[in-house]
Amino acid sequence: MSVISAGQLRHRVTVYTASASVDSYGQRSQTLTQGPTIFAEVRAVSASETTYGDGAAMRTGYEVRTRWRTGVAAGITATAQLEYRDRKLQVMSYRREREEEDVMLIDAVEVA
Repeated sequence: MSVISAGQLRHRVTVYTASASVDSYGQRSQTLTQGPTIFAEVRAVSASETTYGDGAAMRTGYEVRTRWRTGVAAGITATAQLEYRDRKLQVMSYRREREEEDVMLIDAVEVA
């Protein structure tokens, strides 16, 4: 792929970073802290359905492309979440598409 043009980055995605803490009773809890809102290209790339008892669960995979920014990349880990159009997306992995183009690819799945 080529360098991302501004027209391709038409979606707004908010990054939430997760941090673990321990309360006074020794229970671990995870809190999400809102990070930057970035412009990105978001595409649904996969979908699957799993049957549980009497119901079914849908799982949609997304590919998020944005410009590589060191501050944003530092906040994206396997525990980070993205918010896109009132959907919560759990980050599965991220990588640099090509070193010379400064493009970040984030693989994520929708959280129910």
